[in-house]
Amino acid sequence: MAANGLRLDVDETRFDPGVERTLTYHIRDGDGSAVADFEETHGESSHLILVRRDLTRFQHLHPELAPDGTWSQRITLPDPGVYRAFVDVRVDGRSTTLGVDLFVPGTVDVDSIPDSTREAAADAYAVSLAAGEIAAGEEIVLEFEARRGGEAASRLDPYLGALGHLVALRDGDLAYLHVHPEATDPESGLVRFATTFPTAGRYRLFLQVKPEGRLITVPFDVRVEGGS
Repeated sequence: MAANGLRLDVDETRFDPGVERTLTYHIRDGDGSAVADFEETHGESSHLILVRRDLTRFQHLHPELAPDGTWSQRITLPDPGVYRAFVDVRVDGRSTTLGVDLFVPGTVDVDSIPDSTREAAADAYAVSLAAGEIAAGEEIVLEFEARRGGEAASRLDPYLGALGHLVALRDGDLAYLHVHPEATDPESGLVRFATTFPTAGRYRLFLQVKPEGRLITVPFDVRVEGGS
């Protein structure tokens, strides 16, 4: 909840399942004052990521900032469980990710997820991941291809100023990576991300791309082996 001299202060952490409500919070400095001056990253002053702790129910939102430093966002947490809220901001030239748990009461049906996947689908699109063995502490390029009807998507449109957006979460403690893509030809149907996974374990990747103007979100699972 605190890093780089900033602290996340959420007004409410309990929500009813399936009920839309407003999540409000402040980013406070070391003196406890609400910060009201934020720099944009990828066209937004803040990125709010919501994901249930079983690595499902992913949402990527962009809250509104009031002049007094109050952030607000209408959210719906669809099912019971514990959700992690990640807030990405940039203050005084430094990017910071802060997090807090949100609680939704009720009986939790935990979704099982595979150990490793290289194919996913959303709407009319199939997306594949090309990556070899992944070792902790070593940079790797993750290449995704979006296809429709067996052919590469005719184009990838920009999303948040780039051709894709990738969030990686480690199973267990939800260690968080927010990755931005390398430059690729938008008509190739390909988007590449260079990243380094810090430790071994299983990670779930949430890819967001916009093939032919349609925003889709697809999950992938990778196993990261111990580094050298």
